[in-house]
Amino acid sequence: MPFTKQINKDFYIKDNRIYLSDEYFNKNKKYFKKITGSRFASILNLNQFTSPVKAWCTIVNIYKDEMDPTLAKVGTIIEPKIREYVTKVTNIKFKDYNPSEVNWNVFNDEIFGGIPDGEPIDEDGKFAYDKGFPMVEIKTSSEDKLAYEKINGVFRIKKDENGWPIVKEPGEKKKSWFVNGQLKVSNEYCFQLLLYLYLRKVNEGMFAVAFLKPEDYVYPEKFDAAKHNIHFAKLNIDDFDNLQNIIEYARKWYKLYVMDKHYSMPLEENDKKWLSEELGINVI
Repeated sequence: MPFTKQINKDFYIKDNRIYLSDEYFNKNKKYFKKITGSRFASILNLNQFTSPVKAWCTIVNIYKDEMDPTLAKVGTIIEPKIREYVTKVTNIKFKDYNPSEVNWNVFNDEIFGGIPDGEPIDEDGKFAYDKGFPMVEIKTSSEDKLAYEKINGVFRIKKDENGWPIVKEPGEKKKSWFVNGQLKVSNEYCFQLLLYLYLRKVNEGMFAVAFLKPEDYVYPEKFDAAKHNIHFAKLNIDDFDNLQNIIEYARKWYKLYVMDKHYSMPLEENDKKWLSEELGINVI
C-alpha cells in the first residue's frame, strides 16, 4: 500500500481534511519534500492522476507514489538514448544528473526543486544558456492506448502471457498528442518545464518526445532513437504572462499547507474515493 504512515496515529481525517498529528509534524517537517515539476502541475490540478491533496500527501511523506517498474526501467534506459540523439541533431551538449548524487534537486530554493532532463553546456562543462540554447525535457509515451491494471494500489501495464503490453487502441495515444498535425504538449508537461526555466532564470525550453512501440517496453535496450522519429516542440517562458502569479500561488500554497499548518486543503470527491480505496475505509 502506497500510504507509508499509519492512519489515526501519524495522520487522521477530520472536517473534510487530512490532518497530521502534532508529533508527526514536529518530528518530520524538516524532511518534507519540495515542489518539483510534476508536483507543481499537480498542485495546479493539471495532472489527471494526482490531485493537489495527493501531491500534499507525497510532500509530507505519508504517501509514496510508486511507479510501474516497467515504465521506470524504460525511462532509465531510453531517456539517455533520446538525450544523446538530441545532442546529435542540435549539436548541443546537455548535462544530465544522477538523482541520488544531487539529492534529487539542483536548484537553490526553499520551496521549489527538481532535476531537468538536460541543461545545455559548453565544451568546458559550463551552462550555455547565454548562447540561446534550450533546457530539454524528455517525454516518452506509448503510440497505442495500453491496458492497465491496479496491483497493490499501483497502476501497471497489463501484459499478455508472453510479457508484452496489451494494446487496447492501436495508434490512439500518439494521436492525442497532435492538433492539426502539430505536436501539442499538454499544460501539465508545459508547467513542469516552465518551473525549471523559472528557477534557472532562463527563457528557452524544448521538449523531445518519443512514441514507443510495444517492443520498446519489452526490449528497451534495443531502442534506437534515430528510427523512432523523435518529435520536438519549443517552449518560451516569455509566452506565459501570468507565470509569476502561478508561481506565487504555489509558493503560498506550500507555506500554508506544508510549512505552517498541520492539515491539507479540503478534500474533493475524487480525493474521498481515492482515500477510501487506498485506506480501506469509507471517507465521506
